[in-house]
Amino acid sequence: MNRSFRGQLNHEDPLNFLPRKPVQEFPKGSVVYDKQANGHLYVVILGRVIVTSAAEDGGLTVGRIVSAEGLFGESCLVGGRNSESAVALDSASVMAWTRAEIEQHIEREPRLGIALSQYLVRQCIELQDRIESMAVHKTPERVMLALVQLAEALGSPMADGSTRVASLTHQTIAQYVGTSREIVTFQMNRLRRLGMLRYTRKFIDIYARAIRETLRNEGVSVPEGVLTVQQSAV
Repeated sequence: MNRSFRGQLNHEDPLNFLPRKPVQEFPKGSVVYDKQANGHLYVVILGRVIVTSAAEDGGLTVGRIVSAEGLFGESCLVGGRNSESAVALDSASVMAWTRAEIEQHIEREPRLGIALSQYLVRQCIELQDRIESMAVHKTPERVMLALVQLAEALGSPMADGSTRVASLTHQTIAQYVGTSREIVTFQMNRLRRLGMLRYTRKFIDIYARAIRETLRNEGVSVPEGVLTVQQSAV
């Protein structure tokens, strides 16, 4: 896929065209949908939702962690067998639309179809970046790239230049990276000693600029679009 596509579109926000629906509440740890049934496109209003896929050996891979105003459940739009599950990582509030409702709204407002198409392309590009990372880079670099990605997707800029992400377990990060919890713990301790990371049980402060510079010095490029949180805060 042509990476220059990243900057060629003036992105429409699908949320500008979707009608308001009743808010559904999901306690922390509860299942929003599983791989047996997903007939809705969702948006997170509050909290975070983790989207996972199960491998044949029973292992879980974290596809995405979705925060406020993020969409998930896109598989309902394309049909076929659903291989994803979605679970409330925190207490979460969501709205949902069926495929039929989406199609009806697209007929009335074609810009919704354009916005959803652009959104799906961006998701495909991000997934391709992660697949390439798993295939090309060693585990330390993959953990560093994952932390930068999580900072952009979930974080809030802090005065000291870090980006604060609400608490994530090492197991969750390991499933996102595609490695073991022990390796993630080792790498995060290493980054903390180097001053690139600070974490407690409540949050993770990620010094993404420092991580990016280290990766650059090691010949690893960070995909375009990463660190937009920090750049917009400058």
